[in-house]
Amino acid sequence: MNLDTESSEAPAVPPVRGRGAKRIVAGVAGVVALLLAAAFTFGGALVAAIGIGVGSAIARERGRRLTRASSWVAAVVAVGVVVIGLLGLQAARMDAGAFRQLRQTMDSSEAHRPPPPAWLERIAPGAAARANARRSPASPNVEAAFGVWVIVVGTAMVAVVTACFIGTVGWLATLPLGYAFTGRWIGSRAEAT
Repeated sequence: MNLDTESSEAPAVPPVRGRGAKRIVAGVAGVVALLLAAAFTFGGALVAAIGIGVGSAIARERGRRLTRASSWVAAVVAVGVVVIGLLGLQAARMDAGAFRQLRQTMDSSEAHRPPPPAWLERIAPGAAARANARRSPASPNVEAAFGVWVIVVGTAMVAVVTACFIGTVGWLATLPLGYAFTGRWIGSRAEAT
């Protein structure tokens, strides 16, 4: 799948000459940026760099070259896999008592509802009593299913946002290293540098 406007077919890359100083400066800047990003993202930027390397190897194996969009996707997917793995490991380490305690907290908060504010009774006398009388007790199965759904969706949202942020930071920090290694920017044509 190509998300860039230009073809992703790998053209013959002529040897790059006379750009050694640029590549060295880009390499040093890339290493510094990647180390700073790795410190800021708790090593996530390194995972993104590894993801870009794996994506590049897969593209080369298929006779294509890595585009900007596909390199970003590779970085985000690599970080996403690690984040989901860490969240799954953390969930597996939780004991069953944690869920019982959560259930007790929910039941306690439901049983001890605070009274409605005084201004509500002045505006609509008896509204709170009528609302409490209409409320039907919730089914424990429905509440449990809803709780599981909220946990799964919330975890997925956290994983996606975290992977996008850390993957983007790692991708940006890795771009100068790509130039230092290949002599061209990721996604650029062989002639343009």
